[in-house]
Amino acid sequence: MNAISRALWNPIVAKEYRSRMRTWRSPLAMTIYIVLLGGLGWAVFAAMANSAGGFSLPFAGSNYGQTLFTFLILFQVALLAFITPALTAGAISGERERQTIDLLFVTRIPPFSIIWGKLLSSMSFVVLLLVLSVPIFSLVFLFGGIELDQMLTAFLVTGVTALTLGLLGIAFSTLFRRTLAATVVSYGAAFVLVVGTLVYGLLFPTDVDPSATTVPAPPAITFLSPVLPLLTIASNQPIQGYGVRYTNGGTFAASGGGCTVQPGGNPVCFSGGPIPGKGAPAYLTNASTSGGTIASGLFSGWQYWQASIVMQLAVCGFALALSAFVLPPVRRRRFRRKPEPAVSAG
Repeated sequence: MNAISRALWNPIVAKEYRSRMRTWRSPLAMTIYIVLLGGLGWAVFAAMANSAGGFSLPFAGSNYGQTLFTFLILFQVALLAFITPALTAGAISGERERQTIDLLFVTRIPPFSIIWGKLLSSMSFVVLLLVLSVPIFSLVFLFGGIELDQMLTAFLVTGVTALTLGLLGIAFSTLFRRTLAATVVSYGAAFVLVVGTLVYGLLFPTDVDPSATTVPAPPAITFLSPVLPLLTIASNQPIQGYGVRYTNGGTFAASGGGCTVQPGGNPVCFSGGPIPGKGAPAYLTNASTSGGTIASGLFSGWQYWQASIVMQLAVCGFALALSAFVLPPVRRRRFRRKPEPAVSAG
């Protein structure tokens, strides 16, 4: 067995695969996952079918395929944010509670292989859930509006998000000796990653001058959340109006009228002629963005999903390095020992 095979398949992976799939919890989790996702798809489809009778979904336009895809992909991320921490938060702390972690340390398996085996077995189950959801997502092609590359990119963002949450769960499982504490902190980290970063964009938006020549972008930390890239993938348009705040007191002209920025930072536009001496902001007239391209900021010229994946992979690297450093019971540090003073015979 070569090095790659040993890395991808070690005794930890084999043991986790057999113990996980032989219990009733895994089939039950898969069943609940598919029922919830399929139930949401049916509810959205029924609401769209009844839209002619006066009921309409929020942001549901003429393209029902985009609306159905948006609901399904966001709900799938929410489900994985709930499932993934439960899979990994007890990976190492559970071994400590069962008093079997010392048995792993005395084997020839390196500590990094223990972490990798726990992570690979958990992420394989997540990949299985993603594969099971493909038939449900294929229904959006019946309505149109979604291309295959959008579907693949959305699943890539979802998979990287699940990997990030899984590595955070592994890291907290190595830091805390109790599974309950590791689980609570893992769910807190998942909430911060998915929702907290979006709230940060609302509380601390990017200040924008009306005379700016580029389309404003929200703070870079908001790209950690998979919600922004998934929305841009589904709509194939950049995010407008989120995470930005116009400079107080700014006044500029708009199409068919003018706009004045109120003290809260929000523009108020009115009809009529343009304001004398004020031209329309360049980013409303000259700048153009294609698809989900970020026009300004740290990731200028990138796609939203590219920025999100890069930032999440950085979090993954930090969590993996932290786990590999904390897990070993003995850490060898190479320091020069001071020479002992010579003892004179007397």
